[in-house]
This record gives sequence, structure tokens and C-alpha cells, in this order.
Amino acid sequence: MNGPNGPRGQDDAATGGEGWRLDRRVGVQALAAAATAFAGAVMLAATVQARLDAMEARAASLDGDVRAARETAVCVARMDERLAAVQRALEDMRADLRRLRDDARATATAKEAR
Repeated sequence: MNGPNGPRGQDDAATGGEGWRLDRRVGVQALAAAATAFAGAVMLAATVQARLDAMEARAASLDGDVRAARETAVCVARMDERLAAVQRALEDMRADLRRLRDDARATATAKEAR
């Protein structure tokens, strides 16, 4: 009988024809090239994983920075509101002082006219 790799022998009978065999015609150079390619793929995967881990750590750090920036923005907005309220109060005080000064001048002018 024939197996997937040619005629079936005693080795194939022991594994039921399901085993994988290396042909004697495969050279050492081909095996070395396959091993080198596999090692390169493993190194590439490790490098990609390391870069991904570094990017995730940086993203987590940036997420914390974004939260801090949002909190700062909220604080600045509150300070802007307070500053606007203080400026309105100062304008009211200036208007009151001007009115009082004008009233005092009018009173002084009225006293002089008598």
C-alpha cells in the first residue's frame, strides 16, 4: 500500500500511516535555514510583544496625564468663574464710588451756591 509520503513500510505500519517522516534527501542547509527562519520568527514575535507592552504602558501613563489635565482644566474654569465674579464686584464698587463722589460734589456745589 502507498502512504502520503510514498510506499508504506514497517515504520508507517507502527504509526498507522499517520506519522510524519523526514526524507533523507533534505539537506543540512535546508534544516539550518528552516531553524533559522523559525528562530527569526520567534525573535520577531518577542520584539513585537515587547513593543506592544511598552506601548500599553505608555498609553496607561498618557491616560493618567489626560485625567490630570482634565482636572486642571476644571479647576481653571472654576477660577475663571471666580475671577469674573470678582471683576463684576469691582465694577459695582467703582460705580458706587463714582456715584458717591458725584453726590459729594453735587452737595459741595449746592453748599457753595447758598
